[in-house]
Amino acid sequence: MISNPTSKGKTSEAVILAALVKLGKCVLVPWGEERYDLALDEGGKLVRIQCKTGHIRDGCVCFKTSITDARRPLGDGGYSGQIDAFAVYCPQIECVYLVPIEAVKTTIGARLRLEPAKNGQTWNVRWARDFELAHVAAKNKWRSSEQDCALPLRHFR
Repeated sequence: MISNPTSKGKTSEAVILAALVKLGKCVLVPWGEERYDLALDEGGKLVRIQCKTGHIRDGCVCFKTSITDARRPLGDGGYSGQIDAFAVYCPQIECVYLVPIEAVKTTIGARLRLEPAKNGQTWNVRWARDFELAHVAAKNKWRSSEQDCALPLRHFR
């Protein structure tokens, strides 16, 4: 099969869905076209998730935080107010990340650092390990590298 953006996205969505179900989460799939791909029912709170495919570049897992195409080369303004988190699958390392939208300050793309920066920067770094699905589940909440995020995902176990 020839790889294209739609098949890559659907593959990432399926891997993310399977990972959440494996954790025992109640995952909902919206009917029709929504800005989110999946939702979690967390004790009556709906957590809207946009699935993304990440790729490794310069020691980081990189992913888009908006829709970019020939008509919108600078993106569509992002997902603020329309989703609660990004779920990112990186096929190169077969890892799933959960990133609250509050932890992403840009509307074009974001990076989760896998390796220390070559210039030694440590301030304001989003470490990938802090957003790994297994880490999030073990910590029983979602964290940004700067502060706790306001998503009550207390049911992760």
